[in-house]
Amino acid sequence: MLAEYADVDIALDPFPYNGGATTCDALWMGVPVVARLGNSMVSRQSAAMLQAAGLPQLVARDDQHYVQIAVALAADHTALAALRGRLRSQTAASPLCDANGFAEALMQQLRRIWHEWCRT
Repeated sequence: MLAEYADVDIALDPFPYNGGATTCDALWMGVPVVARLGNSMVSRQSAAMLQAAGLPQLVARDDQHYVQIAVALAADHTALAALRGRLRSQTAASPLCDANGFAEALMQQLRRIWHEWCRT
């Protein structure tokens, strides 16, 4: 299935329910994803992933912006090729793929919550 991404230039994230795992798959396979920021957790997860991968410019604030981002990216073949060429390494080096960093941050927050609960 992942080999099919070779035929995709730009992935358009669905909304109001984002792709989730397919967003990560696309990024890993070097396909940029354009996502629309929504109001609920399920409509914000791709935006969060793109932010973590260092791609905030691919997150749209509304429908018109979503189209603008996709059209601009599709029109700039040089920038699109450059982005596609670095996307896997950029994603791999980002907080999106930093399992140890995530685990450490989660552990610190759980400790903080536990200490606060113990004080009450």
